[in-house]
Amino acid sequence: MKVFNPRILDASIRDVTACLSDTQKADVLLHGLERLPPEGYVSRIVMENAVQSFLQVSGVPPVDVARVLLLRAKTRLAAGYRTSAQQVSDLLSVLCTDPENQDAKAIIHSQHLRQEMLLREPDGPPRFSAEVWRHITLYLPKRDLKSLLLVPHALSRIASELIFRDIDLHFTSSPNLPRSENRCRNVHGEQLDTEHDAWHYQRCADILTRILVDPIFASQVKNLSVYAVVSDTSRTLAFQIGMLINSLPKLCNLRSAHCSGNGELITRMLETMYASNHRLHNLSINFVKCLGEINIPPFKHITHFSITAEGGNNTSTHNFIAQSHDNLRSLVLKNATWKFPTEAISVRHLTSIEFEGCFSADSKVFSEILSTGHQLESLTLSGILECTPSATFRLYRSSLPFLRHFSLKIINLHRHVTDRDLVPAISEFLRDRKDLHSFHLIVPSTDHRRVGFDASAWGVLPSLTNLRSLCITYPRDLSPPLAGWLVPRTVRALTMDIMAPPAEDLLLFMNQFRPGVPPLLEFIGMMNFPVRSVMNMIEHGFPNVRVMRIDEIVWSVIRLDDGSMEIEQWPYRRVKYHADEWLESLGCQDAVRHLI
Repeated sequence: MKVFNPRILDASIRDVTACLSDTQKADVLLHGLERLPPEGYVSRIVMENAVQSFLQVSGVPPVDVARVLLLRAKTRLAAGYRTSAQQVSDLLSVLCTDPENQDAKAIIHSQHLRQEMLLREPDGPPRFSAEVWRHITLYLPKRDLKSLLLVPHALSRIASELIFRDIDLHFTSSPNLPRSENRCRNVHGEQLDTEHDAWHYQRCADILTRILVDPIFASQVKNLSVYAVVSDTSRTLAFQIGMLINSLPKLCNLRSAHCSGNGELITRMLETMYASNHRLHNLSINFVKCLGEINIPPFKHITHFSITAEGGNNTSTHNFIAQSHDNLRSLVLKNATWKFPTEAISVRHLTSIEFEGCFSADSKVFSEILSTGHQLESLTLSGILECTPSATFRLYRSSLPFLRHFSLKIINLHRHVTDRDLVPAISEFLRDRKDLHSFHLIVPSTDHRRVGFDASAWGVLPSLTNLRSLCITYPRDLSPPLAGWLVPRTVRALTMDIMAPPAEDLLLFMNQFRPGVPPLLEFIGMMNFPVRSVMNMIEHGFPNVRVMRIDEIVWSVIRLDDGSMEIEQWPYRRVKYHADEWLESLGCQDAVRHLI
């Protein structure tokens, strides 16, 4: 007997039960369930599946049905579930079969159930399985998921799991904002910042403590974002970072990480995640007021890499890109002094490129991307132009067949550069692309003639019949009545960078532009456009939009039941960190790129 294999016992049980009828198998199942320990996540899952299987068998005695329903109610209570409509229904079925059942009465007493709750079948939502509810909640925005946390139902647990898949931690949440962004803040901004710091300090401590003590909670976290400022006036940053470093090894299923802070924090965070063997797919780094000079560990499974920095040496970044080029599918590089790493990257593997940097005279970025980027779906380029890429766009007129988003933002032109065919060449490159959903083109107002930008640049828009997102410079020589009708009818998010404010009355400009506004427009942005009354602009120009942006300030448009409208200004933190979530909840998903 010393060589006895316990698995033989499992096989023997299966062989015996195979010879029994369904009713006899249900009897054996009930016998085993009554001896299953009620504690533990595995026991609860086994109990739920077993009870559901038991109830599907026809011909089972009502007494046995009552016994198995009572077992399910006990297991759910042991797992910490609050009393639900289904549990009340189970207890009602037990009492109908055995009115003197002491176990059922004990549960009723412990859960403080009223007598009227047991007199009838309780009203409640459809009795879908947890898998069905989970599939439903996947389509809900995060704001709605937060509301479900208050529902006494399995939805509350599912919503909690989905919400805490994505965790963002803000260490000392009051950064030194530029003057343009300070306009978005309240008059009592310092007091609000202090309250925000205290709230975020407590929130971060609670989340990190939960990660340290609750392995199940830690295993649910998929995406982690950390935001920290450089100056630590409150003397709390060191303690928060210490908790973070201790918590990172617990996140066994972490797949995406973003860190915004100084070089020391980013280095410690990356080294800890690499030492913990995290299988990261997405890695995003944002250096705050420091040079982008760190050694990035050789993560082997990175498919999305993003780095934002000011100055510094790009050698370590290029080395990391080079060793990841076989797996890399999405790349974001933002540094005004860096060049595109054509020698370190494999463009043919990428589906998304976002580059903000230097386009030097000897740059091969345009030819490299247009000639080899066959799989590209999103292309975003921004920076100072020192080359003349118009001939490249003409040469590769039919390249990038899968392109969905194209963006070119020329921040400035080198004083010796003149490429008057650039914008016409881009227009021909994009003309008649039925699959293009997003098009952004911003040129400097002082140098627009040197790149060939004028009213004819809007002539390509009607050919983009499936365009949903448009951000474009408004030229001086384009009449407002014509401009509105040139915008495709499918556009839902529109931002116009006004090259020169209209000389005539602003309301007259809006009244002329309004007849051609796309009927499905949900978001409107106006840059360099002096507006005294946002409400008048909405009423005279865009009465159906849900979100409006004027320069750096964003408003929600609220329509009341009596037909009137109100506007709500977004606070700075909502624009900076939560714009995606709010735009999604307001039905303006196509405007996500307009607030970056």
